[in-house]
Amino acid sequence: MFLSHASVVRPIAMTCLIIVLVLFGLSSYDKIGLDSFPDVEIPYVTVTTVYPGASPAEIEVDVAKRLEDAVGTINGLKTMKTTCMENVCQILLEFQLGESVDIAAMDVRERIDKVKKDLPAAAEAPEILKFDPNATPVITIMLTGDLPIDSIYDYADETLANKLSTISGVAEVQIAGGEQLELRVTLDTEKLSACGLSVVQVLKKLGDANVKVPVGRIRQGIQEINVTYDSEFKDFADLGSLEIGTFQKRRIYLRDVAKISMESEEKRSLAFYDGQPGVILKIVKKGDSNAVRVIDSVRAEVERINRDRELPSGMKLQWVRDSGSFIKASVDDAWSSIVIGVILTAAILFAFLHEVRSTFIVAVSMPVSIVVSFWVMQMCGFTFNMFTLLALGTSVGTLVTNSIVVIENIAKKLDQGMDPKTASDIGAGEVAVPVFASAMTNVVVFGPIAMMTSLVGRFLVPFAITMTIATLVSLFVSFTLTPILASIMLRKELPEPNPLLKAFNRWWDAGYGFIAGWFNRSVHLVCRHGVVTVLLALALFLFSVLWVAPRVGMTFVPEDDQGEFIIKLEFPTDYSLEITLSRTLQVEKQVRQLPAVLSTATVIGKVQGTVGQASEGVYLAEITVVCKPKTERLQTLDELRDMFREALKPLSNCIVTVNIPSSAGGSSAQLELEIVGSDLNTIEQVANTAANNLKLTGKARDVDTSVRVGKPEIKVVPHRAVLQNLDLPSSTIGTLLRGSVEGLKQGTYKRGARSFDIRVKLDEKKGYEQLPALAFSSKEGKPLALNAISTLQPSTMPIQINRTDRERVAKVYANPAPKVGLQDLVTIVTDTVNPLLPPGYKIRFGGQVTSMTEAFADFAQAIVFAIVLTYLLIAAIMESWTRPFLIMFTVPLALIGMELALLWAGIPLSIFGLLGFVMLIGIVVNNAILIMDDLAAQKAAGLPPREAMLAAVGNKFRPILMTSIAAVLGIVPMAFGAGIGSETRASCGIAVIGGLVSSTILALYVIPALYILFSGKPKKNEPEESKK
Repeated sequence: MFLSHASVVRPIAMTCLIIVLVLFGLSSYDKIGLDSFPDVEIPYVTVTTVYPGASPAEIEVDVAKRLEDAVGTINGLKTMKTTCMENVCQILLEFQLGESVDIAAMDVRERIDKVKKDLPAAAEAPEILKFDPNATPVITIMLTGDLPIDSIYDYADETLANKLSTISGVAEVQIAGGEQLELRVTLDTEKLSACGLSVVQVLKKLGDANVKVPVGRIRQGIQEINVTYDSEFKDFADLGSLEIGTFQKRRIYLRDVAKISMESEEKRSLAFYDGQPGVILKIVKKGDSNAVRVIDSVRAEVERINRDRELPSGMKLQWVRDSGSFIKASVDDAWSSIVIGVILTAAILFAFLHEVRSTFIVAVSMPVSIVVSFWVMQMCGFTFNMFTLLALGTSVGTLVTNSIVVIENIAKKLDQGMDPKTASDIGAGEVAVPVFASAMTNVVVFGPIAMMTSLVGRFLVPFAITMTIATLVSLFVSFTLTPILASIMLRKELPEPNPLLKAFNRWWDAGYGFIAGWFNRSVHLVCRHGVVTVLLALALFLFSVLWVAPRVGMTFVPEDDQGEFIIKLEFPTDYSLEITLSRTLQVEKQVRQLPAVLSTATVIGKVQGTVGQASEGVYLAEITVVCKPKTERLQTLDELRDMFREALKPLSNCIVTVNIPSSAGGSSAQLELEIVGSDLNTIEQVANTAANNLKLTGKARDVDTSVRVGKPEIKVVPHRAVLQNLDLPSSTIGTLLRGSVEGLKQGTYKRGARSFDIRVKLDEKKGYEQLPALAFSSKEGKPLALNAISTLQPSTMPIQINRTDRERVAKVYANPAPKVGLQDLVTIVTDTVNPLLPPGYKIRFGGQVTSMTEAFADFAQAIVFAIVLTYLLIAAIMESWTRPFLIMFTVPLALIGMELALLWAGIPLSIFGLLGFVMLIGIVVNNAILIMDDLAAQKAAGLPPREAMLAAVGNKFRPILMTSIAAVLGIVPMAFGAGIGSETRASCGIAVIGGLVSSTILALYVIPALYILFSGKPKKNEPEESKK
């Protein structure tokens, strides 16, 4: 071969080239960032419309349906999810992968502009934003102190958040645990009524008095001077002295009927860290920013703030959690697995080769191939993430395969008396075809992976490219560095080993000789009963498909043990903030006392929900639990989760869900079921019944629905005849009523460089009793009580209405119980819900189930395509249609071991297991290629087909055994490691090991049996030497 010949003839030049490539790889290592996942753009657009005072039902009819009709026919739209809540309509538009999110947002904006005029007059203009699911909170920090919570929140909002927002890669800083300060004018309705004044008059007086108008410019001589009319309030006294009317010839000032104070907005959220009140800041990274770099930058700034004592006296900034710790630990564990894999592979090579020099020559190909791959990864813009590290880790054992075959053949040439240079040149050249074929089969299987169209396929592109890079680099190394080192280091004279090593070599050779002899006898026996052998292999394959596979089950992705849980508490919707606070703190205290818990961070009023679930409300709470790392505790992920569930089971009047943080931020259930139908009551009834039935199966955990008891409300129904007689528009009463109860922002109050909203509202301590006496003014200025112009009716309203693709839906959420696959849960849910559906109603799965279905269908096509490409490649190299057909029989043999290994490990088949099977397609055919290549040589030497096959299997038994064991040991640390982030790697590693073992063992028997069956009946009298 040209490469091996050039390497032997000009070893210095080729060595210099290899050194340059290694230096490029080493310099690229520090430039490659760390992240959880590859950067994949997912095109989402959100449309948010605020309609003050509207109920979810009104928003559905007046806003949601009109907007859905406008945007529902845009090209490239995949799904449309709508949530109608009180005052707000939110529409999430997901477009097909590959669609430009910028163009999609422009299309949505154009469609919305055309229907704006059809929306209610009181509705605000729809806000259209590009939603980036990669822009997720990666850091949580807590600001606590001895100061009032309002002061802490004010500092966090005005100073700390602004400082952190300037850090490169930070998109925004989300704050929870308090509200912004405002200038509150709290009116006393009794005093207003006694003075014959109304809220409307107060609002008008404030609006008229608090103004600042640029007048223009005047000239004074040669100067130009700006003129401004400034009537803004300068301080509290100035505001309090505002005259708002007269009563019995006495001037009434604002301070006479109102309390003026600087307060936070109405408290709708609270935060606690280990039971101590404070303010939580969540740092959201930009979608295209590297998570670890952002985290490191923020950590450095937080440490600097604490070190330089920039915080006000009494405040303390604490680091709660970050996703970077898990990413770094996971990456470190992956590198440890790779290093251990290299060491184990080198050890098995030394055991077979008995010689340090040969072992070094072969083993050096692993680190060289990996290091050179860094350079190409850096040029491709890849990061060290779950998929690229999985590629490097699983490639460790296979990287030496080519070099083993080359060094084995060079050793044979040395034994035949050739000098090292000639042996290296000819030995490498003779195996060029099978080595090239083996390497290229590993490469072509990743072409279909790179062309997958699903979201999972986009994430797997870096994996496929990284594997291809590493394989091609190892092929280059095996025909350059391996012959160079062999020609220099290998000599016919071997040094005398020390006694201990000599004893080990004798023991190893005796063991291998026994195994080789047993194999030689057994393969002759098997070939005499070829039909039985093939039928047994077929039976094993059917057994693995029909019996083992259903028991293995399927899931989307394994759950990583990050040592974190999110406990969501949902109390009755009529709970006030005070009741929710009291009960949540009791739960938090109980959770902190559980074993393995390090800290808790609690937010009341704002939770990270999924589409279709409430995320804001004073009846909601969320506790983020940080536990000890998995390497420092005895409990598994499932055991911890069950412990939390059991501890919180006695909690009454509360829906409790325990989830792990999802990759998209926050937490979400693995199963999401939509009940689709026109009648809201019917789909909600089906959802509730389905959830109850699902709980009874014992196969699901955290079962919940989107159905909630309606929130109490008071309907103010106007007396239309009275309003008409008084010439009062109904819309005016509604707006003024909102201003009186919720409060109306009436200008701003400036203090220094800061500006605060002025909010006028009633004294809410008097509550419901105030409403009937709430005063309005007739056109003549006569005060009118609310109960004189309307009726107050207690009622309830739905919390929200969910819609998907313009259809009403009620949702059911659940997580699989331990040892239950997601696909098994889907089957159980389908069987449970279908009998409950009335005619015209249907079910539809979403969330991870949809992603799993799309990914598995994509994988099925990729696997078929990979098998076809592998067959065509081997056919082209061997110039034969039949021999590659025989080689491809190793693929179903690999499936047998893969399914059995997953069943033994108790791991359901996931996308990582399927990825392992795709890898196996390219790996397991290599053994058969070696056999078939030697078979051709034996037949060319004149041996009959049967004897030629038996000779070929015998000749290649040692290299096949060596390469297979090396490949298995290289993956063992990744498959059976218990470190951080090992769950996803284990799924792939165990699948590959199982497939390698079964395919290697069975192929050594099935391939000869099939070949002999196809080439004719065996002779009745077996040659004498075959019986030995």
